[in-house]
Amino acid sequence: MIQRVGLPAKPRKWMSVHEMGDMLGLKKTDRYWLVHKNYFRTETLLGKMRVEIASFEKWYANQDWYHKVNGEAPGKELRLRSYSPKEIQEMLGTDNATVYEILKKNNIETVTMNERLRVPTDAFWDWYHSQSRYRTQEDRKKDAAAEAASLSMPEMARLLDVPRSTVYGILSSKKYAPLLDVIVIAGRRRVTKESFERFLQAQDTYELFNFEYEELELKEKREYENYKRRCLAEADHSQEKKCLEYLTVPEAAELAGVEPATIAYWYTTGKISVRKTGKIIRIPREAFEQWLLKRKEKGVV
Repeated sequence: MIQRVGLPAKPRKWMSVHEMGDMLGLKKTDRYWLVHKNYFRTETLLGKMRVEIASFEKWYANQDWYHKVNGEAPGKELRLRSYSPKEIQEMLGTDNATVYEILKKNNIETVTMNERLRVPTDAFWDWYHSQSRYRTQEDRKKDAAAEAASLSMPEMARLLDVPRSTVYGILSSKKYAPLLDVIVIAGRRRVTKESFERFLQAQDTYELFNFEYEELELKEKREYENYKRRCLAEADHSQEKKCLEYLTVPEAAELAGVEPATIAYWYTTGKISVRKTGKIIRIPREAFEQWLLKRKEKGVV
């Protein structure tokens, strides 16, 4: 055989079925089964079946079922134009069942490639940008930063010491709405802290609530928020001020972190003052909270 010196070897155009099988780690039966699926071009040369390397590599880059024993991962081109449910699951940080629920509920386009379900990338991103509940890891990081620089509606209501309905009224007001920048995170509206400061400076109707709230510990703040939120939700507009000025026995117990029986003991022994209307007992909120703070300062549990 004459070998040409100095000339590069021509790239191979064909490989045997045996070589293809070894490349994918397939047994003889599986090799010929794959060949007869006509996924790539084959020819019979000199009485032996050969696999065209270029068409094989094209097929390999567009499927993710078969893996080379040694070599690059499959599906390089496939991943550019579609996602598997598992890839979507990893992107959204959710579980497999949720992914299929999303696909079904939102009628997202799917295709079947090599007997496996895929979602075209355009169809996935069209859905993704139409909602804000599910987020990729990258967007979750952005959302966390945006959340830290903004206020929720309940937070804004607390800062202004107004019911949440008043906050929504402010946001829909022609007078105040232009002062506030609203963003949406996880399907919920939030107001940027920068625009909230601008709002406070530009008007004198609403101002920050200066009650000793900031001095309370986290647990006490949560308890305070719980009773206030529930109280306002149950009261109509005409009762909002009265509802905030007085506590029921259960609300006072929740705020103090004790049983209602302890509240009863406190007011029957004269430790706290109450207002009685028939059998109805109400506890002045401000006086009770001040009493709790003094009690805490003295180290009384």
